[in-house]
Order: sequence, then structure tokens, then C-alpha cells
Amino acid sequence: MFTRNDDIRSQIWEAVSGLNEEQMNLHPKLDHWSIMQVLRHLNLMESIIVKQARTALEKEQTVAVDKKPYELTLDRSHSVSAPSHLQPPAEPETLANVRHDLEDSHQALMHVAQDHESELLRSRSFLHPVFGEMDLAQWVDFASYHEERHLAQIQDIKQWLGVSHT
Repeated sequence: MFTRNDDIRSQIWEAVSGLNEEQMNLHPKLDHWSIMQVLRHLNLMESIIVKQARTALEKEQTVAVDKKPYELTLDRSHSVSAPSHLQPPAEPETLANVRHDLEDSHQALMHVAQDHESELLRSRSFLHPVFGEMDLAQWVDFASYHEERHLAQIQDIKQWLGVSHT
């Protein structure tokens, strides 16, 4: 269940390899995120999914929700502003700190995905602000699409920096 998440995360690390922290903290435009901020946002998103999933797993809940079209997340012609709790800090960060936090949140999400039966994950849910109620299996899968969307954003920032695609 977690293979896609791992694959996209590997692509993200490959995309930022060779960049220095100064490059990763540069903003392509005043109101646009740096690569480091994109990485922090991914950490914040993964962490909130884990927190909400753990809360949902504690509930005596049985739901049956339809499959949501979260693959539409890859359509970058539509953008949704991240809520304040998912906004990265404005000040520059170190790659070591961000990478450590991303590895922790990724491990935590992997444990949610792999430590519970798929039937249980499909019977617990929480609300997505755009797609509505999604079960935990959908949330785990959604996380990979969310990261793939931001991988494209990282590639755009690299292009702006004049660094070739990897």
C-alpha cells in the first residue's frame, strides 16, 4: 500500500540532490514558496494526516465512503491555498532539520498504513477540505498524489534557479 508514497518521496530527494541550502531557500517570486518551504509543507501535511488518522483509528467508527477523485490533485491549473497550519515558516531552514522531520513523518505515515488491516483503514475516515470524507486508505494514497504535485512545483523552482531537471 505504501509503495507509491516511497517512490514519490525518492523522486523528491533525487530532485533536490545537488542543491545547496542557499538555493533551496531562494524564492522564485516574492509570494511563492522556496524548495525548502515546499519540503516543510510536505512534512506538515504528512504529520497532520498521521495525527488525524490516529484519532480516527481510536474511534468506534465504521464508515463506507466513496472513492474520491483525489488524483485531480495533480492538475496544477487549479490551486488551493494551504490552510495556515500547513503553511511553512517564512525564515530559511536547514536541510538537515527538514529532512529529519520529513523522514519522521514519512515513517509515521508508513506505520499507519502498514500496521493496520486494510479493512480497518477503509472503515475509518476524516474530512478533506476539498474532496470531503475520505477513508484512511484513501488518505495514505492521497499523500502520494499531494507530494507528486509538489514534486512538479520543485521542478519548476529548479528551472527558475537555472538548475536542470533530474
